[in-house]
Amino acid sequence: MQKCLPTILVVLALACAGSLSAQITTADVVGRVTDASGAVVPSAAVRLVNRDTNVAREVTANESGDYVFNLLSPGRYSLRVEKSGFKVYTVQDIRLAAGDRSRVDAPMAVGTASETVQVTAEAAAIQTDSSSLGTSVTGKLVQDLPLNGRNYIQLAQLAPGVTAGPANGLATGTRPDDRRLNSSFSVNAQDPVANNNMIDGMDNNERLIGTIGVRPSIDAIQEFKVQTNLYSAEVTRTSAGVINIMTKSGNNALHGSVFEFLRNDRLDANGNFNFTGGTQLAKQKFRQNQFGASLGGPIKKDKTFFF
Repeated sequence: MQKCLPTILVVLALACAGSLSAQITTADVVGRVTDASGAVVPSAAVRLVNRDTNVAREVTANESGDYVFNLLSPGRYSLRVEKSGFKVYTVQDIRLAAGDRSRVDAPMAVGTASETVQVTAEAAAIQTDSSSLGTSVTGKLVQDLPLNGRNYIQLAQLAPGVTAGPANGLATGTRPDDRRLNSSFSVNAQDPVANNNMIDGMDNNERLIGTIGVRPSIDAIQEFKVQTNLYSAEVTRTSAGVINIMTKSGNNALHGSVFEFLRNDRLDANGNFNFTGGTQLAKQKFRQNQFGASLGGPIKKDKTFFF
């Protein structure tokens, strides 16, 4: 038993670490239910539905009219608030990214339950319930914006406070001993090796040279978030920035893609300075083809999904 004890302790430690780090892969929705005068409305029934998977959660507002939904998967949601003596209040489109803590207050109007006050969209607001500074990049941006080599790191370098790393760093992919794509970015002028790279909330750091370990295809990325300051308590191992990649999951609709990324010297112009002795040199041969496909959908509707 004594020989097994260290192993058991390690397993428990890893399990706890996994549950803590997973918190940054989810989002929260908080709010307060009030009447037209601003007075709180306690005990209202609040229902939140994931519009992609149809998974619903329900809570009851407390005596102060406050409600909280924790550990929500990123995605699109709708909110419904009901209370006897008031019109039903609904918000049809709430979009959550990983790490969000969005506030959706519900001002209730006096009326019957058969009447509904429907909010189709709400203006984006500063998240006053979270102090973390960061930028979320959605999967649509990852796939639609032009990316040389299909490298999502180029989008991370566009976040405020983030710049490309030093040109001679191992993570740049330009040195003879590192043939990988550029994965170097500097946050607030810190060294790239001080960043914390994560994938679905788990450690994604390559220990030998301090760069990204796993680089998923951009067709597998739902979104990623770059945090630059005031990290929450579950984020560790960084004096610079945090990049957390969220991979896709399935939903009730069957969806997928087939792609080929092509780069070829026949499509490139010859350089203006590609001359020797007054004669323009031939273009260097270049061939790059990336093929792939993705598929996601339901295994059991509203319950289990695959990607």
